[in-house]
Amino acid sequence: MSAEPPRHDSSVTPALMAWSSVLDALEAAVDEAEAGELTPSTLVHQAAALGSWTPPRTDGPIPTALVARARGIRERQRTAIAGLAAEAGMLRRHRSALGTVQAATAPPLSSVYVDVTG
Repeated sequence: MSAEPPRHDSSVTPALMAWSSVLDALEAAVDEAEAGELTPSTLVHQAAALGSWTPPRTDGPIPTALVARARGIRERQRTAIAGLAAEAGMLRRHRSALGTVQAATAPPLSSVYVDVTG
């Protein structure tokens, strides 16, 4: 879904190219989340990447031509985050239910006593 700026246009500036690259990376991450391609190893990798993330160096604020795209990505991020949070809550409830079933169906452990005085 990334929208490359037109290369033949003289309005393509270094700032536009830099910000387009930043938005491409953000959009790719949202695409992964929306596609449900987040495996545990992907999540660990992304968490590590987010922990060391620093804002990109650009020559100024985001160009006006990219503001609408950035806002669209932000909304997609919010939607993806809400969906992932809901899924995480559902998985916690399932894990809790499984623990209850396992506790109720596990064979009872019998006590073992050892006579140490006799």
